[in-house]
Amino acid sequence: MRIISWIALACLAALSVMPARAQDSGFSWPISRQTFTIGDNGAWTGTFELERTAHDARAARSGARVDISYTAGQATIEILEAVTVKADGRRIAVTPDKIFDIAPQAARQVAMYSDTRTKSIVFPDVGAGDTVRYVYRLKHFASTWPGFSWVVPVRPSMRVKQAETVIEHAANLPFTEEHRGVDYRREIVGDRVRETFAWSNDRKVPDEPGDTSDLDWARRFAVSTFASYAEIGDDYGRLHALASKVTPAASALAAKIVGTVTEPREQARLLAEWVSQNVRYVAVSIGQGTLAPTPADATIVNRYGDCKAQTALLAALLSARGIESEPALIHSSVPRYTLTEVPVADFNHVMLHLPAFDLYVDPTAYSAAFGVLPWSNYDKPVLLAVVGHSRLARTPALRSDDNVVEVTTHAEISADGHITGTTSEHATGAMASDLKAWMALDLDEARATKQLDFFDGPGTGKWLDPVRDDAANDVSLKAEFAMADTIDLAAGEALVPPPGLRFLARPGTMLMGTHDTPRTHPFPCYAGRQVETLEVAVPEGFRPQRLPRDRTFETAIATYRARYAFDDRTLTVRREFVARPRQQVCTPEQSREMAGLLSRIRRDYASVVLFDRAL
Repeated sequence: MRIISWIALACLAALSVMPARAQDSGFSWPISRQTFTIGDNGAWTGTFELERTAHDARAARSGARVDISYTAGQATIEILEAVTVKADGRRIAVTPDKIFDIAPQAARQVAMYSDTRTKSIVFPDVGAGDTVRYVYRLKHFASTWPGFSWVVPVRPSMRVKQAETVIEHAANLPFTEEHRGVDYRREIVGDRVRETFAWSNDRKVPDEPGDTSDLDWARRFAVSTFASYAEIGDDYGRLHALASKVTPAASALAAKIVGTVTEPREQARLLAEWVSQNVRYVAVSIGQGTLAPTPADATIVNRYGDCKAQTALLAALLSARGIESEPALIHSSVPRYTLTEVPVADFNHVMLHLPAFDLYVDPTAYSAAFGVLPWSNYDKPVLLAVVGHSRLARTPALRSDDNVVEVTTHAEISADGHITGTTSEHATGAMASDLKAWMALDLDEARATKQLDFFDGPGTGKWLDPVRDDAANDVSLKAEFAMADTIDLAAGEALVPPPGLRFLARPGTMLMGTHDTPRTHPFPCYAGRQVETLEVAVPEGFRPQRLPRDRTFETAIATYRARYAFDDRTLTVRREFVARPRQQVCTPEQSREMAGLLSRIRRDYASVVLFDRAL
């Protein structure tokens, strides 16, 4: 997480005690009740009452510990009650020595500074049919954003008998709400207002891996004291403007980077590439630093910073060369494609928009070329945060020609049945980013063996002079390989043309996700074109009995073509998959079409060729 708003952490505090989706089976929640009392400028106190029942032994084992996250620099936490309620009604209290305060854990290679902590409760004697009950108070005495906002989805995979969120505030406090599929009531008592949202979900619906965020389609409610998204944008815009102020150090560095280049877009490219290649990513999430970017001059000296710092530095360098930019707040890395109508400060990443080129640039997308975004950042809502001119916008949708991969494998079958060959991969756009990320691994014999086994079968191989250029919009990689298994064409063994030593996915996979069972929720879908050409030279005197038929399969958003030919003792198979959704979110109806298409593609990959000796 790169930008974490205080309310995002509040959500974690309230909801992290609820198990992750994969853990919901075997649990139900008899009670999930939260009460918030909101003060001015975003300060608040929340009381959380939760009960979780384990319905089997496995759930009991995994549910005997509860972790509650909070921000130590902005909030205090107090455990008011923690007991195991046995199935027969007995109550066993958690002793104080079984309540721990834990600092965040991260691998040594992860650079992260955070004042997030975890209160961990270990419940005694939890068995099947038992319930853990806990009540705690979270007092948020300092706020990152100058306001209170929250959006909560009702997760279908969680069985909740009685859920309720109560928000109390002064009648004169600006407050807006929206609710979809939950009960809502509003009560006024004197100068106070009580807003109540309630729901239940006794029927658990299994999760559907690969769908979009439940905030896009599930029942939900949202609340906010912000008047508009523009107000949220202006708040961040002021912080960004201070951090990205042009200084003598920034001007001197920008001039050094661009040298004699005068064309503005080329200058912008050079500056963005310099930041990506010279500033190491280090997450900073401490106090106001959770939201406020590190000043550009400090990042120049430190040569490290999170997305806020790197974006502010790039903005300062661009401004020094007369190039305008706007910080763009986005919900990155999570498949969320909508925002609530009520303005909620729920963003976890920031990048830059360059109006002169109508281009988005993410300096922390290290393997992406200038103007190329990570897959998950296309066709998403963004908040352009410019003081006095903040507004909602949307990143561009992908087009098929934006992301192209071409993989060509030349294989040779020797007279004794050994198969050797070479593979060439070429990719552009986000596909190139993926290939560059693969190239960052150790390209050794062990990796070659693993890749061959994944795509085809056991074998050995090596890559030929791999050169990774993170600034390039296209990238190529070549390899040679030898399969471990031989083939006896004369004995009638069927040939499946080898896909070769490769990293990039085969046509028909990845772009549209999996659809073994048609989906019931929207799903992310990406435009692109995948081509593979497999050429297999067979020994002299062999000819195919017959070739598989050429095939063309098509839906409203995708087309697959396969072509087979044999000439001069070489079998050639060319497969092409073109995905052309207009948006990066596709519908369950389109999933039903894709299920049939992908089934046909899998059958085509299983096609074999039998050979006879020519007389």
